[in-house]
Amino acid sequence: MGVKFDTAGCIAALTAHLTKTLLLLREEYMREVISHMQHPEARDDLEAGEIEALAGFIAAEVVGGAWAVMDNYGTGSLMDRDNPALPAYKQSELWNPYRGKHGPDDTAIRSRKAGPYKNIFGKTVVSRAPVPGFNLERLGGKYEPWPPSHAFETAARWLTVTRLEKIWREALNTFPWGKFIIATPD
Repeated sequence: MGVKFDTAGCIAALTAHLTKTLLLLREEYMREVISHMQHPEARDDLEAGEIEALAGFIAAEVVGGAWAVMDNYGTGSLMDRDNPALPAYKQSELWNPYRGKHGPDDTAIRSRKAGPYKNIFGKTVVSRAPVPGFNLERLGGKYEPWPPSHAFETAARWLTVTRLEKIWREALNTFPWGKFIIATPD
């Protein structure tokens, strides 16, 4: 009597098993991100993205819109200037050209020239500001800058330090490896 291992069947089943585990991790990560967010609009601006399995690599994503990004990296004069997307944002039509007029580190929320423009949500709105470049943060209220929450990074650190290894170990320990060992008549 011989023994063989059903490699193809094992790989397919293991991929399905690990994908389920990754879905659970994604949900846990999303809950953790939400727990660190400072603004309700940001908490409602997250969604579970795609799960992809390519060439032995399984990936899950959590997608955040503009509210989530603003919560994570802050806004106005309090924004985190180490935001990796900030240079591209500054080069886009969404960036207010009156920001930066008072020095390279000027990120204060400022008025725009009168007329239509696209806001951070990609919607066309109309500025009625009598003076472009006025520091709106001085008015407070809806122009109050937000400090960064770094909710995504904090959740990732928490998951990496406390949960990730335990969850993957459990997933591998509960996988039915023996199911793929097959006795042969040889």
